[in-house]
Amino acid sequence: MKARSLRSRLLLAGGLGMVLVSALATWWLGALFESSARTALDARLGNDLVSVLSLAEVDANGQVQFRRELVNEDYRRVFSGAYWQVRTPKGQALAQSRSLWDGTLPVPQALQTGPARAFDSLGPLDQPLRVVAQQVTLPRAGTPLQVLVAADRSALDDQVSSFRQRTALALIVLVALWFAVLVSQVHYGLRPLAELRRIAAQVRNGENVRFPQQGLVKEVAPLADELNALLDHHGRMVQRARRSAADLAHALKTPLTVLATEAESDGSDWRQTLRGETARMQASIDRYLAVGVAADHQQRTPVGPVLDALCRLMQRVHGDRDVHFVCDVNAQGLFAGAREDLEEMLGNLLDNAGKWAAHSVEVKVRHEGNRMRFEVRDDGAGLPEEDLERVLGRGVRLDERASGSGLGLAIVADIAESYGGTLTLRNGAPGLVATLVLPAG
Repeated sequence: MKARSLRSRLLLAGGLGMVLVSALATWWLGALFESSARTALDARLGNDLVSVLSLAEVDANGQVQFRRELVNEDYRRVFSGAYWQVRTPKGQALAQSRSLWDGTLPVPQALQTGPARAFDSLGPLDQPLRVVAQQVTLPRAGTPLQVLVAADRSALDDQVSSFRQRTALALIVLVALWFAVLVSQVHYGLRPLAELRRIAAQVRNGENVRFPQQGLVKEVAPLADELNALLDHHGRMVQRARRSAADLAHALKTPLTVLATEAESDGSDWRQTLRGETARMQASIDRYLAVGVAADHQQRTPVGPVLDALCRLMQRVHGDRDVHFVCDVNAQGLFAGAREDLEEMLGNLLDNAGKWAAHSVEVKVRHEGNRMRFEVRDDGAGLPEEDLERVLGRGVRLDERASGSGLGLAIVADIAESYGGTLTLRNGAPGLVATLVLPAG
């Protein structure tokens, strides 16, 4: 199924919304007009009812008589649609308009003395009528009177229908205009995304390396920031992979040289040399392929167990030199990354500190907002100030007598950078202090 575009989604939602609102408005306005027209007709009929009662006279015997008719010609013309009628509660006709001729108006059941009631009914010729009825008792009259006044409501129904049609037509025109405005609004509103797409194509083609911060609306600017962060992360991952490949090549260079030399010699222990160098190359491959894996920002790694395990391991590795590792036993929190990467970074720092420490290595962990700061301090001789940054270079070994390839600190810096962290070195008087800053989970 083909995915619907954002533009079509907005237009469809907006168009349906306008149609529904317009339909509701047509019904509501029609209902208001009909209610207003009925109220006006009921008020006119109520006035005519009072006029009919004003024609009534009560004689000395309490009998009600009507000596004349209403002046309105509509009540005199036969079946004109305007009628009035006066009856007793028992159904005795006392008077009625000439227009009613020999017909009668239906009286609602249980009509009691009180306010006038309005209702719809049918006339003598099945005309749709609007009727106002009231039961009243005149002074000195012996019996209550039921007075009904009616008018043909066909004209009212026609007016309501015409009003609904005109309203619907007007709203259709307005919907068309609103939809045109909506199309323009959607087109104008999506222009920043089109611009972002154009810039993305330039980035893909190598014309630009980052999304610009200027010229973008503030709702799109955060997206550009995130895309720039993604590009930076991708660049770091590519650089990390390249460095890992270079590290692997560097690490394999020595074993390959040994094997080549052994192949040209007449030594009798070539099997032992082959096994040793092969194991060394396999370890290097495993090590640097693991380091070259992209940073995983989705994982969360508890710091305490990793640090505790590494300190116990390093205590065994460097215990023969009487070097003690003092780790933060209360280290808490989560590292926003993979366990393997945290082990690689801290393991390299602890191993390096253990090599140059005189008696002890101390590790502290502190939280700084959404960052974690690891400080690895040894009590060795430290480094000259001019070598503090140079030692982070790839393959740099200030003391050729020490074992290793000179890649440990560079690997730590690379992994930290892939997570947006940093590695810095400083002299602690005595010893060297390595500060590793990483994101906290």
